Amino acid sequence: MQNYIIAVGILMLLILWGYIEQKQLFITRYPIVSKKLPKQWNNTNFVVLADLHNRTFGKNNERLIKKIIKLSPEFIIVAGDMVNKKEPSFPSHAYTLLEVLAKQFKIYYAYGNHEQRIELYKDNNPINNTAYSKEVYSTWVEYKKRLSAAGVTFLDNDSITIVKNSAKLRITGISIGKKYFERNKTLKMESGYLERLVGARVKDEYQLLIAHNPIYFKDYVKWGSDLTISGHLHGGMVRLPGVGGIISPQAKFFPKYNSGTYVENDLQLVVSRGLGSHSIMPRLFNIPEIILVNLKNK
Repeated sequence: MQNYIIAVGILMLLILWGYIEQKQLFITRYPIVSKKLPKQWNNTNFVVLADLHNRTFGKNNERLIKKIIKLSPEFIIVAGDMVNKKEPSFPSHAYTLLEVLAKQFKIYYAYGNHEQRIELYKDNNPINNTAYSKEVYSTWVEYKKRLSAAGVTFLDNDSITIVKNSAKLRITGISIGKKYFERNKTLKMESGYLERLVGARVKDEYQLLIAHNPIYFKDYVKWGSDLTISGHLHGGMVRLPGVGGIISPQAKFFPKYNSGTYVENDLQLVVSRGLGSHSIMPRLFNIPEIILVNLKNK
């Protein structure tokens, strides 16, 4: 009986700690050094936001907004899953956040698996042609319409080139298929698949790829991404010192690319632990994260 009481007590303390922890915001700074980066882009700062899942930090996300403004990024990268696939996108906490930020910063927004799932709710998809899916999809259309009007650039298998003092930096947002997000599976990516989605890598531009799922980092490297920005794994949800993330949203234990920076053939990956969670997915010892990337010319 005593052991049972102790176990319940520990569980309650962990739940309480998790609740307190998720009210916090942690800023992680990553210097990314590359000889491929044009000198004109040296010392460029940008913020990475991922996996908000419609959470809010303070009223209308005021605490989150203040921290981002204080960082003074040149632009913001959104690495997907700002909304939830089963909830309205407009009005929403994600919409309010991005609408406010768009008044001060240029935002480049690539889809996560939740945004991609909502796109499947289109009327021409008979599998999802229900009153529920139509309602969710209509709010998503409004969300995109209003944010696009506010200046947010959506990159759904699309690219944009931005220029600083005649030097080019290319940003591509990639939306890989639903099958690459299935639970308990890690499918091998087909040869040439990324090229079919977004075309070949432009050789004379520094290439930043926003790819929500970091599991396929080696495929992104083969495609030619100089710097890949990802999220999706929620930092492994439960993190332990010396171990890192325990389990991914795809129910894989000890996911390799769960948080931080990784290098493959001198090409780099930054993975956000994200800002929120959804459904019953826990976060423990895993404070919500804002990333500030500083690009350095080697």
